[in-house]
Amino acid sequence: MSTELIVASISAAVALVSVAISARASRRQALLAAELERQTAAHARDVARQDIMSRVRDPLLWAAYDLQSRIYNIARSQFGFLTLYYRDGTPQEREYARRNTLYVIAEYFYWVEILRQRVQFLDLGNREDNRKVVDLLHEVSNRFSADRNQGAGFRLFRGEQRAIGGLMASQTGDDQGCIGYAEFCRLLDTDQEFGAWFASLDEAIQELGNEFYVEPRLIEIQHTLIKLIKFLDQEGERFPFTRELPRQRAETPRWLNDLQADVSEPGAG
Repeated sequence: MSTELIVASISAAVALVSVAISARASRRQALLAAELERQTAAHARDVARQDIMSRVRDPLLWAAYDLQSRIYNIARSQFGFLTLYYRDGTPQEREYARRNTLYVIAEYFYWVEILRQRVQFLDLGNREDNRKVVDLLHEVSNRFSADRNQGAGFRLFRGEQRAIGGLMASQTGDDQGCIGYAEFCRLLDTDQEFGAWFASLDEAIQELGNEFYVEPRLIEIQHTLIKLIKFLDQEGERFPFTRELPRQRAETPRWLNDLQADVSEPGAG
């Protein structure tokens, strides 16, 4: 074999080895790049989830606390919030009891709707805490919309809950927030379409204010809200103490009638 042929053969072999090594390196580099892209995307989703939860958690927590506190003070006895201020209060107190109870319910729906809109395009992944929050929000929603053995008082279907949440949005510059109580009252007075969404709730509040009765739906809602609060505030830093309404047997329609509601407690108004 001539020297030229030997050199050519060696060169060809070296070239093939180089091509193989280069291909392997390129494949490894592509795999590494794909893995880095996957990790970057996963990190971005995680940051987005944490950002949404951190921005929405606290106002949602406060709204849930205010709502469960209002329900507690309404439903704990015949001397509760609506009896004192709607049935037996001054005209101004009567209007406040009715309208502010509507507002407390609507504000809660607003923050639930905001959270739903912001997380609907995010993969909640395997984060148990995120899934648990969503499950608890669904449970509260189910308590509001349930039919079985609870009648129509304070019943709101899921679409109505979302509609009310959307109506409570106030756009100020680049930041979206919930409308304030004064604006809410103005809209009730001046916007017939706005007020129509609250008609069934308003009727239920007035009925319960005129004559106290046990409303099982409210008891179930309050219990579920407390579960949500305890999950969002696991260390009890913001709300170290919440009281559950006692579960009521259907054959005992009135209860705790010898007790006065302590409407001076934090969050009672």
